[in-house]
Amino acid sequence: MNGNDKAVYYPFELHCHTLHSDGAFTPRELAEAAKARGLKGIALTDHNTSTGVAEAVRVGRELGITVIPGIEWTTFYGHITVLGGHSDVDWRTVSPATAAEKIRRAVSLGDVAILAHPYRVGYPVCTGGKSEFPDEIFDVLTGYEVYSGVLSDPTNLRARDEYLSLTSAGKKLAAVYGRDWHGQGTDIGYGVTLLGISGTPNAENALEAIRAGRTAVADCNGNIIVKTPFTA
Repeated sequence: MNGNDKAVYYPFELHCHTLHSDGAFTPRELAEAAKARGLKGIALTDHNTSTGVAEAVRVGRELGITVIPGIEWTTFYGHITVLGGHSDVDWRTVSPATAAEKIRRAVSLGDVAILAHPYRVGYPVCTGGKSEFPDEIFDVLTGYEVYSGVLSDPTNLRARDEYLSLTSAGKKLAAVYGRDWHGQGTDIGYGVTLLGISGTPNAENALEAIRAGRTAVADCNGNIIVKTPFTA
């Protein structure tokens, strides 16, 4: 993809849930489903909890699946997936007034922060699905979920247009996909994030790929839909 680097691009799913929040998978079932679908890795991003991470990492090692520790800050004002497991930010302190500060702290401690499904229509069990965070977060976020769920969802068109506008204006945001994976079901219409990883495809190298902008959104056949327009 970026021919001047030595990275190898692997398919990842960066937005997953288990029964530790509102998903149907156990951590083992999630890792097994990822392996069955040919993914190289996943990020476990349960809503406001990381209690399933240790089991998922352990099973991932057993199955040869990279598991990135994570959490989805699920607030009334929007959702942010925070990957890495390095930071100490309490999701309950995240609000429009504090979001940029909290993201900045998480990133400074070694995590990456990605705005999730920014235009999803909210409903009673998904309060805050649509982002209402101030524009200043785009100066501190690491990535932007350009496509979420089914690729044809019309809200993805709004997200794509905003992403292209932001990056054209110089914002350094890695393009990612999030299936928002909650359980078994059809794979038709979904996508993956391709991560350009230098070296061993482990969690830390996956995070570095996101920071460096070695990412692209692709359909399930590997056809690229949008890629990050910068590399660090």
